[in-house]
Amino acid sequence: MATPSSLIWLVTGRCNLACSHCYAQRFARCRELSAAEAAGLVEEAARAGVRHLGLAGGEPLLRPDIFDIIHRARSMGVGTSLVTNGALVTPRLAMELAREKVGVAVSLDGARPETHDHRRGTGSYDEAVRALSHLKVAGATYRTVLALGTDNYQEIEGYLELAKRLGAQAACLIPVMASGRARSDMVLAPAQITDTLKETARHSKLVRQPVELWCLPFAPLVDASFEVSVSYCRTSRSMDVDPSGNVLLCDVLDFVVSSARDKGLVGAWKDQCASRLVRRLGNPKLAPVCAECPLARSCRGGCFARAKLMSGDLYGPDPLCPRVADSFDPNCGPTVGPLVG
Repeated sequence: MATPSSLIWLVTGRCNLACSHCYAQRFARCRELSAAEAAGLVEEAARAGVRHLGLAGGEPLLRPDIFDIIHRARSMGVGTSLVTNGALVTPRLAMELAREKVGVAVSLDGARPETHDHRRGTGSYDEAVRALSHLKVAGATYRTVLALGTDNYQEIEGYLELAKRLGAQAACLIPVMASGRARSDMVLAPAQITDTLKETARHSKLVRQPVELWCLPFAPLVDASFEVSVSYCRTSRSMDVDPSGNVLLCDVLDFVVSSARDKGLVGAWKDQCASRLVRRLGNPKLAPVCAECPLARSCRGGCFARAKLMSGDLYGPDPLCPRVADSFDPNCGPTVGPLVG
C-alpha cells in the first residue's frame, strides 16, 4: 500500500493573535499531542516514507518543542515547512529556521498596514514585515501568504509588489472559507475570484514575482500560466492532522477520518485509504460541468470543502469555479447536480 508523501500537521490550536478570518480557531481547546507523542509521530512518518512535513496552527512557534520536531524531521530526511504570523520571529529564531532549512510562510493579508491590522490586530503588519526582514538577513527560504477575502482582494497588485520588495520566493494566495471565525460575507464571489486571478496573472508577470495558489484548483482555466503553481488535493497523497492527532478529511471541515494518536500514523493512513468517503471524493462521478472540463482528471470537481461550506453539498462542484458559477445559486445549492460515487 502506498504511504503518505506529505503530512500537514496543525501542531497547536493556540495563537497569540485572534484573526477575524481564522478557520483554525476551532482547535483552540484541543488536547495537543505531547512532546513524546509528537516525536513518535515524526519518527513514524519518516519511517513510512513521508517526504514533507508542513507545520501550521494556530501559531506553531508557540509550541516549546517546535524545534525538536523540526530537527527530528530534518535528521530523518523529511523536509519541513512552517506557516507563521511572524510576531515571534526574532533574528535568532530566523537563523535557526534557516539553519534547519525550513521553508517559512509568513501571513501578510494586505498591501497596507491598516488592511492587515484590521484582521489581525494593531501592529501585526509591522511584526510580519519585520519577520520577513529577519528571514531575509538569515538567508532563509520564505514566502508570503495572503488569505483572499472581500476586504483585501483589491490590493492584489500592491501585495505582489510588496512580496517582491521583501524578497519572497513566492507570493501565495488562498481564498478565505467560512469556517471557524470567518464569516460568509468575507468570502469572495466567483466573479471576484476570477477577476483577482486575472489581475494576479497579469501583474505577477509584470513585476516578475512568482505566485503559488492554494485551494484554487480551477485557476488554470482563468490563465494557463497558473498550471505550474496550483496543487490538487484530491489527487495528492497527503494527510491532515489536527493538534489532537485526529486525521481530518480537510482541516477546514470537522470530518474525522481516523486518529494518529490512537492508531499511529500508518494505521490512520490505512483508515484514510479505506474510507468510503475519501475514495468517493478522490474518484467522483463528475457533474457534466466538470466532466467536460479540460482539468477534469486533475481537479476532479475542485474544492469539496468549499462546496460543503457554501452549498451544503460535500459532493457538489466547486462553487467558485468559473465554469460552475453561472449555474450556482448559493441560496439553494448547486443546480448542476451533485457528484455521485
